[in-house]
Formats: sequence, C-alpha cells, structure tokens
Amino acid sequence: ITGTIMNQPFFLHQYAKDFEAFCENVRNWDLEYHQLENGHFKSELLLFGDDNTQFTHASIKRMMKQHGSSPQGLMTFGILANPSIKIHWRNIDITGDMLFVFPENGELNSVTQSDFDVYVISLNEETINQACEKRKLPEIKTLIGTDEAFNCSSTHITELRRWLQSTATTLTTIESTVRNKDFLRHIQQAAIEHLLDILSQQHYPVTRNRVRKRDTALLRAEKHIHRSKAGIITLSELCDASNVSERTLEYAFHERYGMSPKTYILNHRLNSVHKQLRSADPETGLVSRIAHQHGFWHMGKFSSDYKRLFTEKPSQTLKQHR
Repeated sequence: ITGTIMNQPFFLHQYAKDFEAFCENVRNWDLEYHQLENGHFKSELLLFGDDNTQFTHASIKRMMKQHGSSPQGLMTFGILANPSIKIHWRNIDITGDMLFVFPENGELNSVTQSDFDVYVISLNEETINQACEKRKLPEIKTLIGTDEAFNCSSTHITELRRWLQSTATTLTTIESTVRNKDFLRHIQQAAIEHLLDILSQQHYPVTRNRVRKRDTALLRAEKHIHRSKAGIITLSELCDASNVSERTLEYAFHERYGMSPKTYILNHRLNSVHKQLRSADPETGLVSRIAHQHGFWHMGKFSSDYKRLFTEKPSQTLKQHR
C-alpha cells in the first residue's frame, strides 16, 4: 500500500484480500459490501485526488452486493473498464459502452459479478460548469437532466476508456513527487474535456428496468432479511413478508443472484459474522459467541459454511484482521 505524501494529493494503490478492508480504504466513499460468491476476495484499488477531484479505479474478483454512496459534494461519473462487463446498478443494467452518473446522496444498490472492473471520476460541479461556459454549453446538470445512465458515442467512450487506462498506468509507475497538485489538475481538466465531448454529442438515456411483481417481492424480501438482527428467517416467513408465493420468490432470487433465498439468507448471516469477527478483540472475542448471536448453533456446520464462502476459518478472520 502506498499512502499520502505531505502537501500532495492523497494517493492509494492496494491489493486487498478482504472486502471490509477494501471498503475502509476507499476514501470519501461510504461503502458496504456483502460477498455472495464462494472463494477468495481479490481486489485492486487505485485512488488519486483531493476534496475537488478524485480518480478511482477498482477491480473486484468476486460477486458482491454493494451498498453506499459516492463522495459528498462532487459529481461522480463511472465507466466500466471493459466493454464486455455488465452490472446491475440502481435497477439499470449497465453495459460497457454506457456512461453512468452517480446520484447525489443516492444509494448505490448494485450487484457486480466476478469480472467487476470500473473507472470512476468525481469532480467539482463549479469547475465542470466553467468548462461548459467556455464551450458555450449548458451547465452540466442541464446536459445530464434527471437521467443516470446513457448510451453514448462508442468512439468517445472508447477514447475515454483508453485515457482512463493510460492515466491509471501512469499513476502507478511514476515517481511519487510527480503525483502532485499540478498533475491532479491535469487529470481534472482532461477528464472534464472527455466527459463534455461525450455529453455534448447525442446521448440517449437508459430506461430503468420495468418493476415487475417479482422485483418488488425481492426488494421486500431483502429489506426483511436485513432488518432481522439474528438473520434466522424461514422461507415461509419471507414469502409472507414479500406477499408472493415460494415459487415467485425462488425465481426472483435465482434471476438476480443465481441462488435460492435460503442460500442468500445464509450468506447474509455469514457476512454479518465476518464483519463482527474483524472488529472483535482476538484476545477476548469468542467465535462461538459471535456465531450464536447470528443464529449459528451447530459450530461444525457453521465453520464449514464460513470457510466455503470466505476460504478461511472464522478463527483466522478473528486473528488476522486486527
């Protein structure tokens, strides 16, 4: 991990093997992740910026449920690093040739697969509008409107992606003294120019997915699961809370997450244990006590399920992450 140098913009480049550590280090973002796919969590995170501009590159190699919000006070734009990637974000299916705009004070609420790889630029609105004025363009929020994702010119999207990739490579290879305020200002101005090249041309808003009965049921089910402190929920109880049949609920979870409601509930409880184990004192924290708090009473089965999801024993999480 490379940290901040005095009198320079903050800089971080890390490879994290724990999603809680990843979330803790993403500066200015408020993030919470739940791992839904079995296996080692692997990620790469690159950050460079200050209070007015932030360049972010994040790559994650496990299916995750993401909650949280983007940097406060800044306008934040995202583009997937590879045209073949897809994510489900705020009830919009985002593909590689779309530009998406994070809502101010809005919930991320996304599901990403094991190929997740994204570039994100956060910018001061006033600085963008100054560039808009020079180009004789409307202010940025007028250009964007109320939409959050756009199909844009593939040529300009490709140019933006190449610039982002080149910038990320430069940031990780240059001398630390070069990563200064002047270099950040250069990134800021180049990012604005690329974004305005895209938004000043024809761009077409992406319509949110139509909310179907099973989508509403899934949302209700997830809220019920997250409100349950111990996480001990029967399928019958979940169907009652969602007001749908077991078949509809099964279909909704398989469509969105590729798993049954029962498996989703189990993974949610295991994630809750994982989070608590990371923050517990290894000298006084007891794995069994924490497991019991989340409704796990058969310790052999619990340990097996935990290791299946996170590829480490609960005791290892307790000892390693303090």
